[in-house]
Amino acid sequence: MGTDAIRPAGRQLPQEQWAPYFERLDARIEAGEELDVSIALIGDELGGPEAASLPLASITFEDADDEIAIAVGGRGQLYPAALWHYAEHPREVWVEEQRELPRLITIVSADGTRTLLTIAPAD
Repeated sequence: MGTDAIRPAGRQLPQEQWAPYFERLDARIEAGEELDVSIALIGDELGGPEAASLPLASITFEDADDEIAIAVGGRGQLYPAALWHYAEHPREVWVEEQRELPRLITIVSADGTRTLLTIAPAD
C-alpha cells in the first residue's frame, strides 16, 4: 500500500495559509517559546527518523523555492548550530493541534513523500 492511501491526521491547510501559519509559529519561537521536534520521512522507497527531539528553531514556506524549510538546533550550548531539513515540492500540509499548538505537521510532497514533524514543549 502506497503512502497516498493513508489520509494524514488533523486538518488540511490551504496553500495560501502555509506562510502565515508558519510565520505565527516562528513568532512564538522568537518570543521565547521552546519547542522540540522529531522529523520522520515516509515514502515508497524510504522511511525513518531524520531527527529526534531536537529544538525547533524555525519553519518557513519558501514559495519561490517551492519548499518548506525546517531548522532544528541553534539553542544554547547543547545545540549551538541549526541544521536544516527541506521538504521539497510540498502539495499538502496537514496540522493536528492541541491547545493552539501544532502537535503533528504532515507535509506531503509531489512525489508522495511525507515529512512528519512531531512537536512538543521542550523539557
